[in-house]
Amino acid sequence: MTAIDVRLQFEQAVQSFESVDVDCKIAVLWQIYDTLGQAFAAIAPVALFSQAVQQLLSQIQQVDRDDQSAIMRDILAGADTRFTQAYQALNTNMKLAFWHRLFSLIPTSRLPITACRDGSATTQALIARIGTMGLNERLHFLRRAVG
Repeated sequence: MTAIDVRLQFEQAVQSFESVDVDCKIAVLWQIYDTLGQAFAAIAPVALFSQAVQQLLSQIQQVDRDDQSAIMRDILAGADTRFTQAYQALNTNMKLAFWHRLFSLIPTSRLPITACRDGSATTQALIARIGTMGLNERLHFLRRAVG
């Protein structure tokens, strides 16, 4: 496989992510963070303790559980809300840290991923492609996905 093939496959994975519905985006992000586990904490330790990230997470934790799912959807959909605006003000590493911390704070049962659990063929192919990525490629994918 040539570098061009790898780059093309990576771009196709990013485009696939951008094309799936918001709940599937949350499911894909959760899947990546779940497999990265503590490796992510070692990569971006400063961003994990950012005051801006902590404030945003604190605000999200103060709202009703159902509203937390709506906030995640709004952020990924780019809706014009105060939460999305606060999220957009974060730099890329802080956005990565935000999702990492959010997924560790909210139980999986409360994440809006059940609608995507079986998933479309696109989502399943995307998750399979991400499964073949190495750590650096997954991080690069995450930067593109959350940016």
